[in-house]
Amino acid sequence: MQRITASLVVCMTAASFTAGALLFANDSPRQTAAAPVPATAAAAPAAAPAAGAPAVMTIADFGFSSLTVAPGATVTVTNADGAPHTVTAVGGEFATGLIDAGATVAFVAPTQPGTYTFFCDVHPSMQGTLVVV
Repeated sequence: MQRITASLVVCMTAASFTAGALLFANDSPRQTAAAPVPATAAAAPAAAPAAGAPAVMTIADFGFSSLTVAPGATVTVTNADGAPHTVTAVGGEFATGLIDAGATVAFVAPTQPGTYTFFCDVHPSMQGTLVVV
């Protein structure tokens, strides 16, 4: 009888730990994949950037800031995250290569107006758009 009681105590303890782990597992933040943003040249009209206006994109909290630029503008990208990232156009129009944490790089925006979808090669769920007007 003592052997059965000890087995029941062990089983109940294991079940309690498992239930607790399952209850708290959903409290931890997790990264979810963003829905892809379709690339299209017929995007809603955006305000044209001023000539010579700085084109600055920031990567922070595993996300990209949105940006509207003039055709052929130089885009400066600052990685404010603690992990390396890239800015890579889905259609291959631009790619920064690996941007280390805290680093800044630049690339040239496409010369054709349109909306260009891009992502991070390291973290593919990170997606954004560059609007060229």
